[in-house]
Amino acid sequence: MISIRQYQNNIELQEQRINQLQQFLELKENKLQNLEKEKEELNAENDNLHQKNTNLANQLENILQQNTILKDDVSNIVSNENIDQNYIISLNNDISELNDNLKKYVTDLNQDVIVNMEEIKKLLLLYKCPIKITNQKDDQLLIQAVLQRHIIETILSYATKYFQSTGQHYHLEANIVNKASLLSILLTNISKYRTGNDEIAHVATTKLRQHIYSILNNRGFANIYGEDHITYEHPFIAYHKEELNKTMSELRIVKGQEKLASENLAAIIICEVVKIFWFRLKVHESVVQYVWVPYNVKVDEMFMEGSNLDDNDEENLCVGLCYFPLIGRDLTLIDKKVFVSAKVFTKKSLK
Repeated sequence: MISIRQYQNNIELQEQRINQLQQFLELKENKLQNLEKEKEELNAENDNLHQKNTNLANQLENILQQNTILKDDVSNIVSNENIDQNYIISLNNDISELNDNLKKYVTDLNQDVIVNMEEIKKLLLLYKCPIKITNQKDDQLLIQAVLQRHIIETILSYATKYFQSTGQHYHLEANIVNKASLLSILLTNISKYRTGNDEIAHVATTKLRQHIYSILNNRGFANIYGEDHITYEHPFIAYHKEELNKTMSELRIVKGQEKLASENLAAIIICEVVKIFWFRLKVHESVVQYVWVPYNVKVDEMFMEGSNLDDNDEENLCVGLCYFPLIGRDLTLIDKKVFVSAKVFTKKSLK
């Protein structure tokens, strides 16, 4: 028989064992709780790192996109600068050719050419040039200048009247210009008064103008196809070359072969003037302007050139007469963009 004492000892031993197991279990539970807490902290840190990684990936993508945009911008800037430069070079070449033809058409006004001095004086006043002239020889450069100015202005007046006309087959150029102007207004209005987010609507007007005037510059006032594809001179050119020659004959009389050579240039000059001032200036992305430099403006060789510039006295020179206009963009602003320098006859400024 187990004594009561032994039984009690066994119970105490069991209780001690239970206590030990409970302590062990508590330790394990504490350790498990610590591990759970550590796991939560690691998960939170992992989430933070994942978010940081996502943010960095997004930043990298944005940087790459911005870099692409910057590259495109630089490429566009370089491309536009190249287009601008090519346009300016081509325009200057055409204007140089026009000026050469104008000089030949006016002639050198030598002693075999008779100048109507009274009519020249009227022309000077017409173009707001009060400089007094005395004789053909001494005032040769100014007479040539005012005649060149008058030729350009006269042709531009011919063109203005033509582009207001419609109804005949030879008014095709006028019809195109008028329809293009109307379509440009309509495209501007649809962008302004209709909802939408297409980018093409904003550039369509510019692109349309460029393409239309590029076509006109290439084909405008060229010879016309008649029956059996036989070509004949455009009526605008045919009529106004006679009118221009008649006008010039009233201002200066040229004789012999020189007269024939001069008059043969009329059609070429009319076509060149109209194409440059009515078509070419509108081919550029931003429409190019031209202005006649007024009388008495101080000469600035940055955007003026002339046949009688005096390098020794350039500080005291003013414009006597502008005989070819200044061509460029934003010409009324200080930071104007000059494509073609104005040609001027200079005079000494009054001190």
